[in-house]
Amino acid sequence: MASLSVGAITRNVTVRSINDTTSSGLGSGFNVGNTAPVTGRALSTPGVPLTVQISAENDRGDGNTCTFVVADPSGSGLFLGEASLTWPEGDTSVGWVEFSNFPIQADGVTPVGDCDYAISLNHDTDVSSGTQVGVRVFTL
Repeated sequence: MASLSVGAITRNVTVRSINDTTSSGLGSGFNVGNTAPVTGRALSTPGVPLTVQISAENDRGDGNTCTFVVADPSGSGLFLGEASLTWPEGDTSVGWVEFSNFPIQADGVTPVGDCDYAISLNHDTDVSSGTQVGVRVFTL
């Protein structure tokens, strides 16, 4: 089973492990390889506080660590969150991480409605070969 660790640099956002999404949508799915990190922007549903839920499936069973970072797209540093899922060799499980409780913007009333994300993968057991995990990003 994948284990979750929360980064020491997490600021003004809650990071936790979950078992599945609470989104009614399909999310955005893609592969993340150890040679090709992925970046994007997550947008909240209008009128709903931003929550980002990410699943990662280690279907090849490689010893991997997948790191997820969410950051303030305005560049002001209002929030930053980091988490990593680590799978031992042979583990093909799906891991989940949720980023929630984003802060109010600088105007004091407007909730954060979007965030930038970056997802990277490290092949822990054989750094010279390629691997990938299947990722799906959901927003509420």
